[in-house]
Amino acid sequence: MRAFISFVLMLLALMLAGERVSAQSAFGGGKTHIRAALQAETLHPHPRDKITLAFVMTPEPGWHGYWLNPGDAGKPIEARWDLPAGVTIGHLRYPVPGTLLVSGLMNHVYEGRYAVLAELSVPRQAKVGQALPLRARLEWLACTDAICVPEQASLA
Repeated sequence: MRAFISFVLMLLALMLAGERVSAQSAFGGGKTHIRAALQAETLHPHPRDKITLAFVMTPEPGWHGYWLNPGDAGKPIEARWDLPAGVTIGHLRYPVPGTLLVSGLMNHVYEGRYAVLAELSVPRQAKVGQALPLRARLEWLACTDAICVPEQASLA
């Protein structure tokens, strides 16, 4: 409950901050503070293969992203996939985070470059050499010790 109240208070502070915050928000069209890229273990999978995909997240200095269980505040990555028929994606797998104590709130964060992994299953009916166009819409929270902004990316 304490984490929820802290998160709501943080969001209220962001809304009251006005244009300065929205100019930094990816939702408002500003630049992102954590760059996201999608990389595949291979660009030539075969039918029935399981390959690893990685969302490579690169925070600017002074910014951080959050682990699956963010702690007292924060938000993990949310991914919405657009996949070809028969292709499936497993759950996101996060690396071990660091800890960050801000104003008495314990957070589980990444302050440097990190990758969040997912396993893709290629359907058995796929043809060798057939394109499997993948799209993912990511949303995450990027923070410093003083401010947080929601960010997003559409990756293919």
